[in-house]
Amino acid sequence: MEPATRRERTTAVPDAVNTEAVLSVVGVGSARSRAAVARRLGLSRTTISTIVGKLMSLGLVAEKSARRKGRGRPGIDLDLDDSRWRALGAEYHSGRWSFVATDLKGAIVRSETLGVDGADPDAFLDSLVSGLRGFIAGIPEGILPAVGIGAPGLVDCDRGIIVRADDLCWKSVAVGEAVEKALGLEALLINRNRASGLAEARFGAGRGVHSLVYIGIGTGISAAFINDGVLMNGSSYSAGEIGHVVMDTSGPVCGCGKRGCLQVYSSGSAMGARAAARIDSGRVSSLAAQLSPAVGRSSSARRDSRIAGEAVCLAAAAGDELALECVAEAAHFLGLGAANIITSLNPDKVVIGGPIGLVDGPLVDLIREEAARWAMPDAFEVVTIERGQLGDYVGALGAACRVLDNKLQLALAATSGETGFATPRPGVI
Repeated sequence: MEPATRRERTTAVPDAVNTEAVLSVVGVGSARSRAAVARRLGLSRTTISTIVGKLMSLGLVAEKSARRKGRGRPGIDLDLDDSRWRALGAEYHSGRWSFVATDLKGAIVRSETLGVDGADPDAFLDSLVSGLRGFIAGIPEGILPAVGIGAPGLVDCDRGIIVRADDLCWKSVAVGEAVEKALGLEALLINRNRASGLAEARFGAGRGVHSLVYIGIGTGISAAFINDGVLMNGSSYSAGEIGHVVMDTSGPVCGCGKRGCLQVYSSGSAMGARAAARIDSGRVSSLAAQLSPAVGRSSSARRDSRIAGEAVCLAAAAGDELALECVAEAAHFLGLGAANIITSLNPDKVVIGGPIGLVDGPLVDLIREEAARWAMPDAFEVVTIERGQLGDYVGALGAACRVLDNKLQLALAATSGETGFATPRPGVI
């Protein structure tokens, strides 16, 4: 088949597709001037000018400072407009919400954290709604009428539901419905670790990486598989649920009902429980100070306060022998899991993150050593394993990416008043 001519391509592609293409090209900076965008997409300059005018009226694209080449009239560069719209992202981890507002390029312009009083779904949802309401009130710019939400567990992105979060013993939590009813914002749900993986792929340790695997470790464990910036979701949005990969069929029972899942050996909760049990058996550790005797029991009774996985990692970094043992045991299974992923998917890079993975300690080095022991040599020789770069707001930033990916439709809906949600929103155009 002969290649389509410029006229044929222009008339054959729907305007909405052309508009998305122009916005994408300008956004990634692969073409700046109108003429360069026209050449890049094979569209006429008239079509490009019409589309750019529409995008400028929506506040999505702006003209930047003129640049001069040769003796002709200076060219005017195009770029995403960073002044009008803000994208919202939220993520729940370790008993607190993180909120961010970004410009259209994904730069965080406002951030906030909120502790949650309670570990049940009602407290989770109430704090999300009240936290977002207060956060939005402090943003003077227009807000795209949606919020990306990084949630724990297996998430149904279409229905906005946490299907199950075994580390928290939650099932069927209707996050999207709660947010949409209370705030009138479209809720774009995503698993919190897959959100973090998206952020690292676009702005952090995975930037420019062709094939990336992100492993998030917290009270649970899950991964993001990303190729050329595209997240693999799977048929039921469960791609990456490596916390429930079985490591030992005779192992401890997991919250999912199976035995020997990676999560029961290597999550932050597993590290904390392992440390507490060994202290109760008489081992000496600096972590003992975090345990208190159970009320109403004898002085020789076992102590029942939990130790956070982050505390175990910090103690290991400080040289605590018991903590080092607990981290090493977790790293053994994490390294084995990473080795299987490296052998199966042959990625360019594995990024370790989540509240546990981001602690500056021996965990990542130990995972790398175990992965080297068990992965196929050819696959391991080409992979890099490193800690994430983006810090505490990585999940909220990744959740905001879901809003940024839909910015054209959201800006159109907001400026036309056809958002599909009846409740007015302060600060939302």
